[in-house]
Amino acid sequence: MREVLIIVVFYLMPSASVVQAAEVVLDSLALRADSLAAILAEQPPEEQLEELGDSLFVPSSGRAHIIRDRYGVPHIYGETDADVAFGFGYAQAQDHLISMLLSYRGAAGRLSEILGESALESDTKVLLWRIKGVAGERYGTIPKDTRDLIGGFVSGVNHYIDVYEEVLPEWVETITGTDVVALSRWLMLLFAETTGASELAKKGLEPTLKWPVGSNQWAVGGARSSTGSPIFVMDLHLPWVMPFHLYEAHLVSREGMNVAGATFFGLPVIAVGHNDQIAWSMTLNETDVFDMFEEKLDQANSRRYVYEREKERMTANRVKIKVWKGDTTYDVKRELLYTHHGPVLKSVEGWAYSARSSMMDIVGTLAQLYAMNKAVDVEAFKRILSNLEVPLFNVMYADRQNELFYVYNTRTPQRAGTFDWRSPVPGWASETEWGRIIPFDRLPQVSNPIAGFMQNCNVAPDLITMDTDLNPDDYPQILGWGTFNDRGRRTMARLSTQSDVSLEDMQRLARDTYLIAAEELKGTILAAYNHSWHEIYDPAGILASAVEVLRNWDNRATAESKGALLFCIWKTRFDPLILQIPADQRSDNQVRERLALEALRMATEFLVSTYGRVDVPWGEVHVLERGEALFPSSGSPPQTSALHTTWSKMGDDGLYRVTGGSAFTMVVDLSPDMKAFSIVPFGSSENVNSKHFSDQAPIYGAGAFKRTRLTQDEVYFDITAVDQVPLNIEEAEIEAYRAVWKRDRVLMEKADTTDVN
Repeated sequence: MREVLIIVVFYLMPSASVVQAAEVVLDSLALRADSLAAILAEQPPEEQLEELGDSLFVPSSGRAHIIRDRYGVPHIYGETDADVAFGFGYAQAQDHLISMLLSYRGAAGRLSEILGESALESDTKVLLWRIKGVAGERYGTIPKDTRDLIGGFVSGVNHYIDVYEEVLPEWVETITGTDVVALSRWLMLLFAETTGASELAKKGLEPTLKWPVGSNQWAVGGARSSTGSPIFVMDLHLPWVMPFHLYEAHLVSREGMNVAGATFFGLPVIAVGHNDQIAWSMTLNETDVFDMFEEKLDQANSRRYVYEREKERMTANRVKIKVWKGDTTYDVKRELLYTHHGPVLKSVEGWAYSARSSMMDIVGTLAQLYAMNKAVDVEAFKRILSNLEVPLFNVMYADRQNELFYVYNTRTPQRAGTFDWRSPVPGWASETEWGRIIPFDRLPQVSNPIAGFMQNCNVAPDLITMDTDLNPDDYPQILGWGTFNDRGRRTMARLSTQSDVSLEDMQRLARDTYLIAAEELKGTILAAYNHSWHEIYDPAGILASAVEVLRNWDNRATAESKGALLFCIWKTRFDPLILQIPADQRSDNQVRERLALEALRMATEFLVSTYGRVDVPWGEVHVLERGEALFPSSGSPPQTSALHTTWSKMGDDGLYRVTGGSAFTMVVDLSPDMKAFSIVPFGSSENVNSKHFSDQAPIYGAGAFKRTRLTQDEVYFDITAVDQVPLNIEEAEIEAYRAVWKRDRVLMEKADTTDVN
């Protein structure tokens, strides 16, 4: 024990020699066996609050206070925006350092060093698109206030790495501002690439982001709300994997920042959310900011391609990608080729296929989001959006002045109308060269609609509200447009027929699990059974029981619903049967009823053999998995659509584990007494030992929300922890040793458990 205490005191007294430290230990009668725990004990929040007093929300210059509420959401206060960014970087490192660093490596084309061959394709694509290269070359063009913000964030992350270096994996490295900008560029590429999915598919390629990304957003104006002020709903649908994880935070400075919402792991700004004046969000639109070009290769030299009547030389960049395998890494060599259009994605038999995206050269996404975080009125918000440094998305806005605004946001270039830009176009023709970017004021926009509401659940601009006066013929066809979908229909139906909308109404709608597909198809099943029940051989009454379940079902996919799983299994059988018959027979009611009954028999047989019955509650099989825990969840089944969107696939054990869908939802009342409610799928921390690792999962699964804390009084009475950063030298050394001590205790406990077993 004496040796341990000598080490502890040595850590706490870095200026003393080892001998002096030892003498202190040996001569002190106060030190006992429990002294180590006493020295390393964390100060209770109550004591911290008493010490901080009135300075809790007003840290001194160069400091940040990270205040955690009951759900571990960080509320970060500082004098300057850069001070707050330091705290934000530190807080993110506390909650998800490894995930964040993997995202940075992904944006640098260095993920294979850690994850091995599974990341090689991604690394190659990132290097091909020069994601980090352009970020570094153009970093100096980013406005100084944004660079200061990024610098503060980077310093916060690196401070955490410095403090906890002893307990972090060996591969962990400090980060730079270029890493952060590169991550923002990578995210924009992944979204932009989805707009080129059709031309990629025609050449046997596909975007990295293969999930059916979509989101919901809507707002009602004061004339339709019970509060007399706008109420705004944002609900982002994303895969729950790197780099799309979302993190909730509240950032407050004395330079005018007071913003709450969510952002991607590793970014220093809020991507969607609200400040004390406005709220905003984004959903994916059907614009086209990604094109492919067919390049004719010179038969005598495959590094040359034809352009007009000349032969141009491709440029080449040879790279080595380190790939982890076992206890070592090996190099994979790649030659990256470029035409004047952009990177070459594929070459085959005298042809090359290059690509171009309007996000290729942008580095200002963070600057635009930062400005949006601090905007206070609609005109300022429009001016910020007009920079078009966020290259796509439907953007919706509401504010406390009762302004509603929507724009079909896109960084789309002028293109010749004689080509099909959803297919690869001739790269040898000058007519396919891009023109100028279409300016912001020529994009479809709606302000303060007469109907008093707007929604965009990935629908066309003219379908966001009643009587928009938007006509696709008035806009360049190359902008794209979109269509309608079940989520848009459901939202439009509810908002257009309801007045005096309350905050609770909006929360219920945000978690609405009504399946329009069930409404449309259930009648076919019931009609088929009613027409032929007397001819059906059903000695055990299983089909009759299934029909009764469907008849009594309210078409919702709540965790308690006994019809959702039955309908899901039925639909996965019915859809292929319909596709197998000639198209001209698919609307024949008799044919549809016959197939519906056949699919029902198949579904009931599967349900009985797999689950033992046909009336299985949806939440028994539709689950959130976090660590070793499973949580029942509401949400849309596969091949269906609901406002509460969940993506899942049945596993071998019969469980539908949710892997994506609604990733952050917030409902904001923009009244003078502002209120907001929010939810993420799991929790604020990626640390399996944290109480915030999965504390929101039961709430999410139940289709409910938690109250967010916005005012100083609300935050104060919900405090569970306070961190003051940066740590001074002594605090950092104590914290470093505390981390080592905690790690070693966990290892010892695991060893003891192993010995007992």
